[in-house]
Amino acid sequence: MGMFGSIGTLLNFLLEIYSWLILGRVLLSWINPDPYNPIVQFLMQATEPVLKPFRQFIPSIAGMDLSPIFALLAVHLLQRFVAMLFHGGLGGGAVASILNELLGLVHLLLTFYFLLLLARGGFHIYSWHSFRQKRISGIDLRQPLTRFIFQFSEPTIRPLRRWVPTFSGMDITPMVAACLVLILLSLIQDLSLSLSGSSMLHG
Repeated sequence: MGMFGSIGTLLNFLLEIYSWLILGRVLLSWINPDPYNPIVQFLMQATEPVLKPFRQFIPSIAGMDLSPIFALLAVHLLQRFVAMLFHGGLGGGAVASILNELLGLVHLLLTFYFLLLLARGGFHIYSWHSFRQKRISGIDLRQPLTRFIFQFSEPTIRPLRRWVPTFSGMDITPMVAACLVLILLSLIQDLSLSLSGSSMLHG
């Protein structure tokens, strides 16, 4: 492998560890941990220097801090760049390969959003069915996970609601939004396959 390749492997390993630290920071933000816990303090201190610059330029959506997502994206792209620089070089289809990695991450984020829209649609169906049965819906928006699903999906659903009619009194906007995201996922997958073919031709 040589010293050059060993340096690349070490850098990639360190970046992988750091991405897990960012994920740990995200998970801790969901459970309201003890700020005096040494592990919590370490995660905060280790990740804040990277998250803070992202937080200054990336606005929150529905009260959700998106800086960790973009930080993970940046770390992942940096890992890819390091791998190409130290092991495969940056010629040929390197640009297409990096763009393919970026599309893969966008596809992953949209898949997560697609699942949120399906969950939101499930809540709507449950609420509609309960109303038809003359029962209380039982949806508690004070519950953190439920509130997160509704708040994070609302920016997409709100403009569609003007154009999508109700179905027997049920708001089907989340399902329509999920279908649109599914179409977008298909387009991204086609573009990714095209870039993969271009990368193989130049490889």
